[in-house]
Amino acid sequence: FQHLRPAVRASNGDFNTAIRENVRTQAAILSEASPVIAQLIREGRLMVAGGVYDVATGKVEPVEM
Repeated sequence: FQHLRPAVRASNGDFNTAIRENVRTQAAILSEASPVIAQLIREGRLMVAGGVYDVATGKVEPVEM
């Protein structure tokens, strides 16, 4: 739950905002999780992107990072 708390705090009680903030948080964590990933991002050879999957429609809505 520690990684969800910042998203929930930033959302001011708005569920959809909390979801998007969590996507941004998880992308940041992933970007720094491995020295290899971090290096590839710095070199411009890898990009971490985020999105929200809608189960009802099967569509993914990109989340601006």
